[in-house]
Amino acid sequence: MPRFPFGLCDLHCDTLYELPKSSADLHNQTQHISFDRVSDFARYTQVMAFWSNVYRSDDECYDTFWENYRYAQRCLEKHPEIALCKTATELVGARREGKQSIVLAVEGGNLLSSDLTRLHALWDAGVRLMTLVWGKQSRMGGAHDVGGGLSPFGISVLKEMLSIGMIPDVSHASREIFYQVAANADMANRPFIATHSNAYAKRAHTRCLDDEQFEMIRRAGGVVGVSLCIPHLCDGESCDVACVVDHIEHYLSLGGEKTVCLGCDLDGIGSLPDGMTGVESMGMIAEEMLSRNYKESLVADIFENNAIAFLMEHLPK
Repeated sequence: MPRFPFGLCDLHCDTLYELPKSSADLHNQTQHISFDRVSDFARYTQVMAFWSNVYRSDDECYDTFWENYRYAQRCLEKHPEIALCKTATELVGARREGKQSIVLAVEGGNLLSSDLTRLHALWDAGVRLMTLVWGKQSRMGGAHDVGGGLSPFGISVLKEMLSIGMIPDVSHASREIFYQVAANADMANRPFIATHSNAYAKRAHTRCLDDEQFEMIRRAGGVVGVSLCIPHLCDGESCDVACVVDHIEHYLSLGGEKTVCLGCDLDGIGSLPDGMTGVESMGMIAEEMLSRNYKESLVADIFENNAIAFLMEHLPK
């Protein structure tokens, strides 16, 4: 029996990028995420991102996506209890059948190079979210660490994403890109999200969202995932789950009860908060929230319901 009656839906991890490096499976002992180590929760949905490594060429990143995609398909063939969900209908079906579920994302649009047809190929493969930039300057534009807006190609990608229904993710974006995404999403009457971005008010880092940015995502109907990345949580080299809940608590103070989610960045970060070893430790965050007298219904919303409701509404039907 699970420890908690609610499920876990996490908006960001890098596991599919890391698995082939160690020839690991979706059940493994080498990564932060293993689908057999989530027994604390009644259900499990994981948004899994393919990273476009800015230290490699755009074409190498695109080739690596397909290599890792095929590797993921082989892993899924071994595990019929895990469903790749491209539509809301498939996600509903997986949950009804008691299956764990995966939704695909890309982290960094540089793998598109200058070719919009690649975006449609990713869409056809099942990619439903994309982080526009990751770091440095790319063909898409400037990330949080260098600043600058979207390039003309980046703007064309964003508009095409909004047209076909791929969800733009502003985690890692510069402030200029954030506001460009917000404006274009508003014109298209579509939401945008930050899958793994913490609160600037709690940690002054360029990767974190200030209050205005969070509120813009909330008003647009998007969601924000809180990350376990220590440099984005606190000033020191280590921190604990109380630090994670402090970020959640700040977002809640901005009216984020239906906006805050988890986007832990597992397998994309090195150290975890004190005492955590991977996805099997996620219950520590729930316990910390419950110890602060948060209602179980609100904890369930943050752990699962907010993210699932968003995906159900905005994945293709």
